[in-house]
Amino acid sequence: MSLDRKDWEWVLTCFGTAVGAGILYLPIRAGLGGIWPMLILTAIIFPITFVAHRGITRVVASCPKPTDIIGAVEYDLGRNVGFAVSILYFLSIVTICVGYATGVTNIVESFLHNQMGVEGTSRTVLTFLLLAGLTGVILAGEKFMVRVTSMMTFPLIIMLAGLSIYMIPQWNTAILSAPFEMGDVFKNMLLLFPVLVFAMNFSPVCSTLAASYRSQYSAEEAVQRTDGIIKWTSLILLVFVMFFVFSMVLATSPEVLAMSQAKNVDILTTVSLIVSQPFLQYLIPLIAFLAIASSYFGHFVGTREGLVGITTRVMTWNNPAAEAKLNRKRINLIVTLVMMIGLWFLAVYNPPILKIIGALSAPIIAIYAYLMPVMLMKRIPRLFIYQSKMAGFIFVMGLIGIVGDFVGSYL
Repeated sequence: MSLDRKDWEWVLTCFGTAVGAGILYLPIRAGLGGIWPMLILTAIIFPITFVAHRGITRVVASCPKPTDIIGAVEYDLGRNVGFAVSILYFLSIVTICVGYATGVTNIVESFLHNQMGVEGTSRTVLTFLLLAGLTGVILAGEKFMVRVTSMMTFPLIIMLAGLSIYMIPQWNTAILSAPFEMGDVFKNMLLLFPVLVFAMNFSPVCSTLAASYRSQYSAEEAVQRTDGIIKWTSLILLVFVMFFVFSMVLATSPEVLAMSQAKNVDILTTVSLIVSQPFLQYLIPLIAFLAIASSYFGHFVGTREGLVGITTRVMTWNNPAAEAKLNRKRINLIVTLVMMIGLWFLAVYNPPILKIIGALSAPIIAIYAYLMPVMLMKRIPRLFIYQSKMAGFIFVMGLIGIVGDFVGSYL
């Protein structure tokens, strides 16, 4: 089935969801691992991403009644399993918020120190001001936040693409000098794959996509249309993300990337310190800030909604009808403030972002997007017809996404 204009708008929405802070840390892990893990994973990541995300949309789009992923699971397996999925969804995005809060602080801190020459900045105060400002945009209202995010997303994509092309003359062969050793290649593939799972992830929007189409079309047509959207999103992501990664890695060196990891900063912040053009020294950190800020908005709201949903579900577990009587506005405000304070303390501590991605965020994403759809299609009769021949492979890759960072770190 060919895509119409509305379908392509959804492709761009899914693409915009995935393109954010994740790809800013992927080149660091990729470059530190050498060229061979990058080439091997580039060759297989498209079918993995496509089949995994297609599994989520098929679970929702094929449901007899229009609903989201939690509702679809509750329809077939009951309220308890649906609640477990809501917790899993919440965990898949809450850890990402910690990385984003840390990342945005490090970008601004580096900019103030290196580009502006400001010394002695209090990380505690700076982190609070940044998170208060970003959270203030969210508290200003959903419409305002969506307007701000939409204004940032596509210029950001254009600037990232332009920067990838601009760096081509700076390409060098430093990364090609490492010899091919099977043990090192295997180890670095294990370390790289979870970060790649994170960077290529657009699972948070898949449930919304499938629910939207199921509300307008029959289950069969909704599945066909969302399959096409997921396929093209995955393909465009492959080209965009991996071109950016290869361009950044080839334009730097393993030593520079090791410095990035040690300083806990993203690839753009690092590149801004080595380019000679003054204009780019100021523009590139701005691009990095916009990338992480736009991702922070979406994931903060998703985390808040998940936590509010869990809270209200627990409060009314024995009397579901009472949920409608709760003061949602007050609960939203309390949860927002608690989240901001929690993120403030964690970001001041400055945890290693690549470790957060590889050891915390990516494993939960792998459970939600890779393992769960495969298991549901084995368990729920109406989904039997949607089982993929690659289901076993996707399940194994999901397991690698869960344990890759842990195993690779100890090899």
